[in-house]
Amino acid sequence: MPAGKPAGMACPHLDTQLRCRLFGRPERPEVCSRLRPEPAMCGSDRDQALRILQDLERVTRPAPGPSGLGKSAGD
Repeated sequence: MPAGKPAGMACPHLDTQLRCRLFGRPERPEVCSRLRPEPAMCGSDRDQALRILQDLERVTRPAPGPSGLGKSAGD
């Protein structure tokens, strides 16, 4: 996904166990390779981590454009 994934969409590279199928492979996106999870992002368990990520996606979602769709970074 050259322009990234939309907020709220699961990564298309996750397997049924929610593990990255590209981990350690050269085609893994740089943003994923550079991500350094920490307790403030991950919380104390999976449910809390998912809530934190949902909140991050919500607060960083682009504002809707005239069509009602989010604007891309190049707009």
